[in-house]
Amino acid sequence: MCTNITLKSTQNHFLMARTMDFSFELDPEMVLIPRNIPLHFTYLDHEVSSHYAYLGLAKNIGSYALADGINEHGLAAAALYFEGYASYDQECVPNQSLAPHEVVMWALAQCKTINDVRLMFEQHPITHHVIEFLGIVPPLHWVFQDAEGASIIVEPTELGIQIHDNQIGVLTNSPDYTWHLTNIRNYIGLDPGQVEPRTLYGKEFKPFGQGSGTFGIPGDLTPPSRFIKALYSKLSAQKPNTDKELIITANHILNGVDIAKGNVITQRKTIDYTQYMSFMVTSTQTYAYRTYDSYSTHSYCIHDFNLDQSELIKI
Repeated sequence: MCTNITLKSTQNHFLMARTMDFSFELDPEMVLIPRNIPLHFTYLDHEVSSHYAYLGLAKNIGSYALADGINEHGLAAAALYFEGYASYDQECVPNQSLAPHEVVMWALAQCKTINDVRLMFEQHPITHHVIEFLGIVPPLHWVFQDAEGASIIVEPTELGIQIHDNQIGVLTNSPDYTWHLTNIRNYIGLDPGQVEPRTLYGKEFKPFGQGSGTFGIPGDLTPPSRFIKALYSKLSAQKPNTDKELIITANHILNGVDIAKGNVITQRKTIDYTQYMSFMVTSTQTYAYRTYDSYSTHSYCIHDFNLDQSELIKI
């Protein structure tokens, strides 16, 4: 479970933000991967020794794996759960295939723009691979945004890789993205304004307080409901002016789909909750985040670091 949004400021700066909702404890570390650190990928028989620098919260699973991050050119990437719908190739193509959990890292290391990402999926099949940390093949779909604000959603389905322009700037989990777009039709009456009073049989009826235009907005924590709630909040929120306001606005939008510990119990009897939120300003190559235990936001611009260092940087 996760929710992802994109925003644009009045200064034409762009942000991509997400909640990381998960039932496995990640205990992520903030890391920067410099340009010259060798990278290893499951189906490659050689290391990638030269690549773009990138940073983000990462889980150490022998190497540092990122579920989201941003690189030195302002490309942001995020992986979200796509359970019951994700379908991968069963046979690897040597030196071409990528494991599902490696897609974010490969994109950040090799791509500058959304066009580069599109080409990446043409050249690199996504092949099933069990992550030992999870004990499963993670069912994922992905969202990307570049420094110019171009954004796409990529879903691996039984029909192959499906790429959608991310025009409305929202993604959650299953079902597939096309289903979520159709579901919007159920909620086109939502409005930040107020419902006018009505007179019935000579008696006037008024709404209770403010917010009557939002009556019917879903409040549960399922992916379809979080999609609609995030979309409404994004569309009706006042447009930010500065990068700081971009992050603040994204915080407020994602607070509406935040999952507290205990709200969701999985079939494995584990707690699925919002472990962190991340905010990537692609126009300035900045990554910010806050964790479950703190409302303080930590922010880092990738260009404040030496990107040619020979060792991984823990921040």
